[in-house]
Amino acid sequence: MKTLLFSALLMSGCATSLADTANDDARQSLKNYGLTRCLLEALPDQPSVLREDLASARRAYHFMGKGAHQILQDEDTMDILHDPYQETRNFVADRYVADGSPMKAGSGNSAFHACLTIYNSAEFDQFIRGQDAYLP
Repeated sequence: MKTLLFSALLMSGCATSLADTANDDARQSLKNYGLTRCLLEALPDQPSVLREDLASARRAYHFMGKGAHQILQDEDTMDILHDPYQETRNFVADRYVADGSPMKAGSGNSAFHACLTIYNSAEFDQFIRGQDAYLP
């Protein structure tokens, strides 16, 4: 009886661990999507190898690529009720405009520095965790 109980507890712990890992992977993917969106928004809208690479990464992290967060739609009208990817794009765009990343030397901002600052912020982590309701 003890062996059976121990086995059941061990198996339930493994299932919880797998779910936690899947959620962590999904959060990381959405966070990476946000970084690629931030960098794409900051780059000039001219064709370049970097822009193409970032666009490919963005597509891969999106739900239609391999992203895990689901887009919530009204079943009757097909209106989008919540899109975690659009919300992530809005979050990083708003933060980029609000905070920027002025450089001490020279003029202007460093887009890469600004996007990394957003990416590594506690606010972005909190926002990403707020999208957990849209995981399967």
